[in-house]
Amino acid sequence: MQVSVGDTLPEFVREGTVDHWNRFAAANYEFAAHHWDDAVARDEGFPGAFAMAPLQQSFIYAMLRGWMGDQGRIEAVNIKLRSPFIRGRTLTTSGEVTGIIERDGSRSVEFNITQTDDQDTLVSEATAVVGLF
Repeated sequence: MQVSVGDTLPEFVREGTVDHWNRFAAANYEFAAHHWDDAVARDEGFPGAFAMAPLQQSFIYAMLRGWMGDQGRIEAVNIKLRSPFIRGRTLTTSGEVTGIIERDGSRSVEFNITQTDDQDTLVSEATAVVGLF
């Protein structure tokens, strides 16, 4: 696989809908009311119902896996949440290659990743390392 510093990954975009969140909650048994009920979320200090952090994290993994296919493995992901992903908004996950490490015949690719919503709110930022085969 050809890869260079500065390359960008295909964006991974998801709508903030109850349908997406409900499937994830069912698989992970995460049915906290602040993910579904705006009033509960507001009582907790949020502007409205918001996505689960592990769901947002899964979007990063999906973007990386979509890019590398069967040619690599995710070695590390470090995510910092900056703002909630509010229901009704669209979340875009994007990434850029920031480094390539070659050692002992193996190659790892480093990324900076951001997640922003359709109101240009930075929802999270991350770094990741993918080992290529």
